[in-house]
Amino acid sequence: YQFSLSSFEMALAIEPDSPDARYNFALALKAAGYIPDAVEQLKKLVAGHPNDARAHLELGNIYSQKLYDVPHARTEYQKVLELDPGNPQASNIEFWLSANPQ
Repeated sequence: YQFSLSSFEMALAIEPDSPDARYNFALALKAAGYIPDAVEQLKKLVAGHPNDARAHLELGNIYSQKLYDVPHARTEYQKVLELDPGNPQASNIEFWLSANPQ
């Protein structure tokens, strides 16, 4: 993962507002086990691009599957459904939301 992490860091140094570079950097961080850093990058992404459903989905996944933070996961998953009701993961998200009430 070191090569991909350094490549995405370089891409972000060149183009700091690139949503694709930031998203892929976050995925690489997650895959390498740097979960807090992945969350930080995804939060930066949604701060600059609040309608990026894939970033909200990935944040929801991290909060639910890695950090076991139900309130934050619910917020992110609900945002995905709001932004992209036809998302291929919509039925899984709805099931998760029903199984994890506030």
